[in-house]
Order: sequence, then C-alpha cells, then structure tokens
Amino acid sequence: MGRRTGKGFVASGVTVLLASVSSILGCAPEMTAAHAGDAATLRRLIEAKERSGTLTNRAAADLARVVADRDVRMAPGDGGAARVNDVRGCARQLDAALRTRMSVHDAAGAAAALARVESGAESTETARSFFADAGAEWRAVGVRGLVRPQDRLARERALLDPNPDVRGQAVRAAREAQDMLDFGALAEAARADPESSVRAEAVRALGALPSRPGNRQVADALRDLWVSGQESFREDIARAWSSPAEWAAGGKEALRYAVNTARGAPAIQAAAAVLRHRDAGATQTNEAVARLAEQIAQGTQAERLHALDETPMDHEALVAAVTAAAKDDDPAVRVAALARLAGLAGAERANAVTELEALAQPGASTASRARFALAVAGDRRVQFWLEQSLEASASKERLDAAEALVRLGVAARAAPLLADSDPQVRLRAACAIMTGKQ
Repeated sequence: MGRRTGKGFVASGVTVLLASVSSILGCAPEMTAAHAGDAATLRRLIEAKERSGTLTNRAAADLARVVADRDVRMAPGDGGAARVNDVRGCARQLDAALRTRMSVHDAAGAAAALARVESGAESTETARSFFADAGAEWRAVGVRGLVRPQDRLARERALLDPNPDVRGQAVRAAREAQDMLDFGALAEAARADPESSVRAEAVRALGALPSRPGNRQVADALRDLWVSGQESFREDIARAWSSPAEWAAGGKEALRYAVNTARGAPAIQAAAAVLRHRDAGATQTNEAVARLAEQIAQGTQAERLHALDETPMDHEALVAAVTAAAKDDDPAVRVAALARLAGLAGAERANAVTELEALAQPGASTASRARFALAVAGDRRVQFWLEQSLEASASKERLDAAEALVRLGVAARAAPLLADSDPQVRLRAACAIMTGKQ
C-alpha cells in the first residue's frame, strides 16, 4: 500500500483510488487518469503499459482522444483560443468537445466554432447567425459563413472590417464561394490590405476563382502583384498561377517569366509549380529543372533546403543535383538531400539510409533532422533514439520525435507526451497519435 507519509504514499493512494473508480466505470486506469487530468499518474500508467508491451496504437489513439477532449473542453477563455487552434488538424475526431466549447461565447468558443466550420461539422448557416456579433472573434465566425452567391455584398463589406481576423475570414469565405464577381474586392485586398496575412489569403483566393481559357483577368492581376508586391507573396502568386483554372488562362506564360527572372524562394516555387504540370512542354520543363538544380547548388541555406523540399525526384538532372547536395559541407543541406534520396529505391536508398544513421548518432548536430528522415524512410532502427527524444527539453524536439514515431507506425510509443506539462505539446502529440497509422 505504501508508507503513510511522503510522496510515494500519495502517488500509490491516487493509483489505488483511480483503479477503484476505473473498476466502477468499467474503463482502464489510464483512461480514468486522463479523464481526471492527473498527468503524473497518467504518465506512470502509460510507461508501465509500454514496458509490458500492452499499449497498442489503437489504445493510444483512444487515450489521446480523451486527453485532447478534456483539454479542449477546459480551454480557458483567456488564451484558450490558441489551445483550440492546436487541434484543428484533428477537429473531426474532437468534434463533440469543440461543439461543447463553442457553446461558451468567448474567444476559445469562437475558435472552436471556426474549427467546426472548417472541418464541415458545422453548417455555414449556423456560422452566419453570428455575422452581426459585437465581438470580433464571433463576427469572424459569422463572416466565414458568407459563402452563398447572395452573400457577395456582405463579403465585400466584411473585407473592410477594422479587425484583420474578420477580413481574413471574409477572404476564406470568398475562396470557398468561387464567385468571379469577388474579383475586384479580392484584388484590392491582395494589393492594399494593411495585414500581410490577409493579403496572402487574398492571393490564394484569387487563384481559386473559376477563370476560363482566354480570360486573363486573374492571371494579369497576379502579374501586377508579382511586380509591385512584396517578395514574400510571390510564392503564393506562383502557386495561384499553377492552379488548374489559372494555368490555362495565362498562368503558364506567367510562370515561365517567373522561372527565368526570379531568384530565391519565388523562383523555387515557380519552377516547382511548372513541374507539377505534365503539359508544360519540353522547353519550359527544362528551364524549371535547371532553375531548381541551380537553387539546390547555391543560395542561402534556407533557399537550398526549400529547393530540396520542393524538388520532384522524377527528373535525372534533379536527382543528380540532390546527390551532389548529399555530399555538401553544410550538415543541414546534407541531411535534407539524403532524406530525399532515402525515398528512392535500390542502392541510392540503401546508401542514403546508412549515411543518415551516422548523422543520427547522439550528440550530432544533425541528430534530430536525421532521425526524422530515417523515420519517414521507415527505418525502425531509429526508434530507440526517437523515444529518448521524447524527454528533450525543447518542445519542438519532443513533438518532432512524436510525429516520427507515428510515421514509423508505432504511435503508441509517443503516448508519454499525452501527459506532457506543455498544453501545446500535449495537444499536438494527441492529434498526431489520433490521425496517424493505427
């Protein structure tokens, strides 16, 4: 039973109590601890299950759902919106909790409502009922529901709202509505909105408009934005030009211009966008391949990593560029290149995995990146190191380890993070476990 004094007695007493409650409720003790929010007991029970090898991926996903459900329902009004936003990637699995949380009229409730609208669980009709709300958070929910043709004038008015969140949701509503009559308002928002995030969203919405071959209105507006806009928006513009509607309505020609004149991230995105289209033609394809190969070989570290991430591995010249980068003096570039080669077959994959294992050794500056790359490649030998990384002091390293374990198909081994003291780590790990391989 434990001694009558000290932490050991308290801990064992809590465990006995939870076991008794679990017996009455008909659920496992770790489920009861999760329902109660008893992180210390939950972690101890998870670790015991893992030592005995009895915690399955399915059971871990069920436990993750309970942990995240409780955190969402109890998200505080002050600062709780960030907690709700951490689970937007698994909103469908947590819909009951989000529905409960949106019943409270505060910022966290509004975030829950938006998450439900985005997941399709809440109707745009219900969202529109908050259109005239005095609070900006809930007014944004109402604006997000303005997706009908008859809502166009209301969308335009919302694009002039003093609150940037409301304007951002107006743009998202326009993107879903896909009404060419929104073109003028979206073009103006992309050009002149004072908030950079709204301008970027407006560019994406322009790319979603249903242009027709021969109608270059959107493509030309995007070209004007390319010339006069900020460098950071050019990636979004390149993506918009490559959308099915815009590619055939001037986007193809605009991207050729971008590939041949831009540098850095915009050039990388433009070249990658061209290579996503099989009808680009030999000349334009070769220009895009050459630009990506150039960016892999030179530029800032961030640009080189970006180029490696965007490079399709079905062009011989690009595989050669990635192979050269795998021998680079920059360890980050080297790992990124090896990660791409590990996705190939045969000797290229085997050699890349061997080199990544050397770079994943404890103490190496590249360890975290190399371990994730090995997990993506399905190398189970990295599992032990990943489990050690669950104890890292940096929250990002803990979360990266959890995601890598999910990629390996052993999501249950990431379960200790369900008892993490950091709500963001706890919730994001729960989402990864719930939505990963079972």
